[in-house]
Amino acid sequence: MNSETPADGQRIDDIAVEWIIRLGGEPLGEHEKQALDAWLQADRRHAAAFAHARSTWASLGALAEHPGRLLEDLPPAAHAVAPSLRNRALHRIVSAGAIAACAALLIGTGSLWYGDPLTMLRADYRTGTGETRMVTLADGSRVQLGPDSAIAARFSGTERRVDLLAGVAAFAAVPKARAGNRPFIVSAANGEARALGTRFIVDRVPGSVSVTVAEHQVRVSASGGSTARAAVLSPGQQVEYGAGGLRVTRRIDVDQALSWQRGRLIVNAAPLGDAVARFNRYRHGRIVVARSALATRKVSGVFDTNDIEGAVATIAGELKLRTMRVGPLLTLLY
Repeated sequence: MNSETPADGQRIDDIAVEWIIRLGGEPLGEHEKQALDAWLQADRRHAAAFAHARSTWASLGALAEHPGRLLEDLPPAAHAVAPSLRNRALHRIVSAGAIAACAALLIGTGSLWYGDPLTMLRADYRTGTGETRMVTLADGSRVQLGPDSAIAARFSGTERRVDLLAGVAAFAAVPKARAGNRPFIVSAANGEARALGTRFIVDRVPGSVSVTVAEHQVRVSASGGSTARAAVLSPGQQVEYGAGGLRVTRRIDVDQALSWQRGRLIVNAAPLGDAVARFNRYRHGRIVVARSALATRKVSGVFDTNDIEGAVATIAGELKLRTMRVGPLLTLLY
């Protein structure tokens, strides 16, 4: 039986963040190194929380150094006030643990992520915040890109491969027989979807990818775990995969997977972290889940993509979470 309480999870996250902050300062002494190593080995939850905190800190730090076009979205007053907040931000890191750690670098610069520059460089087609776009590929296949999404097309004489670099896309593939017998394949993270028919949707969020079939069949394969696995999906079926490989295939209403085309986001027992990742496609700045334990909590609902702030308020109320706005572009859920 799992005897962990919410307070336990919060304390573990807070300690992980404190270690990340400490690692960003002077080099650790020998006793500190031993203490960190002992804490990481004491419980696998410690290592998971540490990895989550390190990833968040590294991402925010890199983006603080390279804010790019996002600075154009900030009012002049935000630029002027940001330096004066730096010391207060550092104080809040120490006193408020994980919450302040997520915000600290961003308060100091008045900037947030506008888009991964590497994705922008690799993409042949992409969309901005809240934007959708219909693309016709060289073989006549059509792709509807969802908001804040990007693809790269890599066609050759033997296959038609599309990399989903970010976001969500609905594919209508020209049949193999009409494309020189070349298969149509969509790669995302550690897996791929091979079209055996025509219409399917691929949705990529941090840590997982989902494939939903609308017409005919799609073969999905993914590496991870002990062996690579594959599944053939029929219309109305969906499978997710992540670092551990393929998960269980399930039935789904295809309209739910395509709800973003109609200005809606339908969330059905999804992890809060995944829901937030989809909300972030519709707003400048970022919504951040402050603790990894919260990111796994399940949420459901139908949300208007024109009212993401309302969606966040609804979820915060249902899960009894608090929200904190940090400057004009960052919202923390904790």
